[in-house]
Amino acid sequence: MAEKNLRNMEWGILIPGLILICIGLANLYSVGHVPEELRETFQMGGRDYFHRQLIWSAAGLVAMIVAFAIPFRYYEGSAVVFYGVSLISLVVVLLLEPLKGSSRWISIGFFRFQPSELMKIAVIFILARYLSEKKNDPNRFRVISLAILVVLVPFTLILKQPDLGTALVFPALLFPVLYWRGLNEGVMILFLTPAISAFLTVYSESTISDGTYPFPLLVFFLMILVVAYRRRRRLFQSLSLVAINLGVMFIIPTLMDMLKPYQQRRIMAFLRPESDILGMGWQVYQSKVAIGSGGFTGKGFLQGTQKLFAFLPERHSDFAFSVLAEERGFVGGLVVLILFSLIIARGFYLATKVKNRFASMAIIGICSYFTFHVIVNIGMTIGLAPVTGLPLPFLSYGGSSMLVSCFLLGVLLNFGSSFYEY
Repeated sequence: MAEKNLRNMEWGILIPGLILICIGLANLYSVGHVPEELRETFQMGGRDYFHRQLIWSAAGLVAMIVAFAIPFRYYEGSAVVFYGVSLISLVVVLLLEPLKGSSRWISIGFFRFQPSELMKIAVIFILARYLSEKKNDPNRFRVISLAILVVLVPFTLILKQPDLGTALVFPALLFPVLYWRGLNEGVMILFLTPAISAFLTVYSESTISDGTYPFPLLVFFLMILVVAYRRRRRLFQSLSLVAINLGVMFIIPTLMDMLKPYQQRRIMAFLRPESDILGMGWQVYQSKVAIGSGGFTGKGFLQGTQKLFAFLPERHSDFAFSVLAEERGFVGGLVVLILFSLIIARGFYLATKVKNRFASMAIIGICSYFTFHVIVNIGMTIGLAPVTGLPLPFLSYGGSSMLVSCFLLGVLLNFGSSFYEY
């Protein structure tokens, strides 16, 4: 079995993954490569990030090997138990004393991890197991309701930590898996349009103070009315489409008031960064400066000035891509995007190739995980997404993120090498 697995190794996934890990380590080394006089002035400890990430990368490779070696049917069989244990760990986190205003980690001796990262794996497996059963048609109300509930519970618990960025990952995992399972177009519209309505409502709220009329929101609502009219034969879906979007437009202002002040500022800084360039808009502004100053080929390894003089905040985690783009330029950023694209594209191909339905569903969930993280993290560095603190897999500093990303990569390799098994 081992020889057969190795013979079917997905090198198109493994090699890009290993290269990304190496790029991430080199990037963190550059973050910590600061002259002593500047280190004392700006109180940097970047070298510690590199050495710690080196250890986490080694642990991640072990996790990848373990994920590859486990018979893939074990993932399906243990999905419910893993989901339950992960939920319990999220509850435990909320009972612990907050650290810096948030409760996100569980510490065991010198080891500290984020249960929310493990929950991403658990949700992928539990959704894949539930929706892979033939009787569970996602177009049935009971089935889709339970699938949403499976995601809504951890979403709510993580939002309470508070960790908005990680919480948003779970809806991003749900809908691609539902679509892959056969969710019809009308139901997809019913679920996705409220997200657009929510975004446009928030944007309108940020511009009304300037006396600007919310034209984008009005145009989108008119489009909803047109779609509802064209689908009038399905009266319930049409009425639900209009009612749900109207409800979202009315409730979003209240929900915005319920967010933490820093979360509100982050959202507003994303929508209108020029309104708070010395506050919450500072991060995105400096990130754009770093990326833009890199030009086509970059300033050179260890030569980034934005990270050197500490203008760029969170350069080891949230804005690791900004450091890379400053030193490696457009070419370096493009290489990273190509490597992620190779993993994701090969993953989608595997989803059509594997014989086992659970494996196919899980692969879509894993590809959605990498896609969402890459789009949101890189998007926030160039001002196309709000600063949510979502890490860039393999490049951002963080042990939990590295372990989960490597483990999921190992699962992809596992399913790819066993594609012929039912």
